[in-house]
Amino acid sequence: MTSVSELSDRRRFDRGGDIPGLDADLCESEENGASRAGRTNTEWVYETLKGAILDGTLEPGTAISQSTLFQSISVSRTPVREAIRMLQAEGWLESQPNKRARVAPLSASDVEQQFAARIALEGLAVGISVPHMADDLPEMRDLLRQMRVAVEAHDYEAWVTPHKAFHRALTRGAGEMIGQLCASLSDSTQRYINLCMKDMPMAYMLGEAEHQTIYEACEEGNSLVASSLLAKHLARTAIQLVGILDPSREPTPIRTAVKLIGDPGIDAPSTKSRGAL
Repeated sequence: MTSVSELSDRRRFDRGGDIPGLDADLCESEENGASRAGRTNTEWVYETLKGAILDGTLEPGTAISQSTLFQSISVSRTPVREAIRMLQAEGWLESQPNKRARVAPLSASDVEQQFAARIALEGLAVGISVPHMADDLPEMRDLLRQMRVAVEAHDYEAWVTPHKAFHRALTRGAGEMIGQLCASLSDSTQRYINLCMKDMPMAYMLGEAEHQTIYEACEEGNSLVASSLLAKHLARTAIQLVGILDPSREPTPIRTAVKLIGDPGIDAPSTKSRGAL
């Protein structure tokens, strides 16, 4: 299992290192506790660690020592402790003895719960948003174009950003609180998608037709069909991820969520279906 000290050696996990999002210019003097980007040191450490967890740089089970972090990123103890506490509260890290933490392991049960919640909430959010979506449609068309370009280039990293933006555009009209909850669930599920991509490297390409049909339902103002198609789209991804983590598991919560949100005429995907992200 990777330790933070080993990660530091491999990825230069220090001020100005090579981990995505870590920039030497972001941290200002600890006297004012703020970064040049307007973030406090606590926010900077939190966002850097969370980003490394999301993109798989910090793998599940990776041990994180506070003392190593103090030395590695040149930030005082209090911001590091507070950032770790926040990540533990959100479920990204687990507590360990001796003031250590570790990156939370992958769990088929967590996938089921997170995706079931996401299906239910995003399905509701899309239903609320569709009647107010006219101003967002041009942006959504462009995001679909960006995703197609990335798919044609077989470039997963270039695909992730417009894909996330497309899903957020789908729920934007539901209000700030629902939007924040949708974004949080999206981040939680994205970790699983990123880490499982090595087992299904082409899966993200399979969802492009689904994205297009979801968009067309939104363009037509059909909130019921848009919600149903989105539920099926998310369920297909979830079932594929559960199959990777626990092939014998029947993803009942996911199927239940699809039935609650979906049109009775749109079936939940089969357990044997390939994932479409």
